[in-house]
Amino acid sequence: MTVPLCAEGRTITRLGNIEHSSIIGKQPRDVVISSKGKPLRVHAPTLEEYIVLTPRLVTPIYPADANLIVSLLDLHPDNLGPDSGNQPAIEILEAGTGHGALTLHLARAIHAAKVGAPSTIGQPESWPSLLQRVKSFAVGSLAYLIGGKAIGLYPGRSVTEQRRMGCHALVHTVDVSSKHSQHAAKIVKGFRRGMYARDVDFAISDVSGWIEREMHNRNWNPFLSHVFLDLPSTHTHVEKIVSALRVDGKLLVFNPSITQINSTIERIKSKRLPLQLEKVVEIGPGMTGGRIWDVRFVKPRVLIKEGNERAAMASDAREDQGFGEGGSTDRIVVEGEDEPSTDDEGMEIVCRPKVGERMRGGGFIALWSRNKTGKDF
Repeated sequence: MTVPLCAEGRTITRLGNIEHSSIIGKQPRDVVISSKGKPLRVHAPTLEEYIVLTPRLVTPIYPADANLIVSLLDLHPDNLGPDSGNQPAIEILEAGTGHGALTLHLARAIHAAKVGAPSTIGQPESWPSLLQRVKSFAVGSLAYLIGGKAIGLYPGRSVTEQRRMGCHALVHTVDVSSKHSQHAAKIVKGFRRGMYARDVDFAISDVSGWIEREMHNRNWNPFLSHVFLDLPSTHTHVEKIVSALRVDGKLLVFNPSITQINSTIERIKSKRLPLQLEKVVEIGPGMTGGRIWDVRFVKPRVLIKEGNERAAMASDAREDQGFGEGGSTDRIVVEGEDEPSTDDEGMEIVCRPKVGERMRGGGFIALWSRNKTGKDF
């Protein structure tokens, strides 16, 4: 893969040097001749080729896994018109920008909903302006440069007005490392002359702090359609995430080990957060589509047996006190035993592959859906 073409540029390959001047003006699949006389066919790199071949500071989420993640979000963007009603904007949060590989896949997935935004092909956003967008959050500005205007997705602008300005869909990507964030911004801008650069808002921040500031600017209204976390200690952020996640929104967590996934599951259960675990998928080499794991809370059989014995004793106590069918409906607590405060007492977490293959390298993705609570009615 060449660097961006320029008239004086040259790409060196094992089949000979290729002058950029011989490529400029060619059509896809045209043939150029190298300095060694070898014919080479030119074409624009696919997204997969671009991610694999670009320089990296961190290991990217590879295309097969990125495609699985996007499919789990079940996105259905539409090219909505300016008078399409009050449907909320699509806003996806990626925490842990890294290389920018998943950022590009998410941006491509929501690009169809960028109503009113002029095509960026042939009109790329300048590198200084993109860097300024990356740095803007660090200096306190929450502006996004979309369609040549600095705007924000806040209640101060109507949804219809925002759509007219081309911001019906946006990927927010947050990373604590300015070095990684700026490198990822460069990667996003470099793909097909910045085709998806205006679909992404880069921020340098801790994810919980970013959500706190965004919620403050949005009158504490949930605004995120979906969230993807690729962070250490993801369980420490879930409460903030839930506060900003819309009903029926998806939360995806990627961790290298199943024990880290368990920590998040346990935190969600202990805090009684309105999230329903849909599935846990193992990804790795040779795992097309991932491998489903069975991860859930269960009560050990010995505790179930003890519970049945206590229930029988309670039934005997009711009979001794003359309560039969149609008698008092008051609850009976066995003397000397503490009445459990919830039905979760003694619950343990079990996790195992749903097939009998041994584990290999890769990681795990857990998917939750945001349930409705009393506050959402």
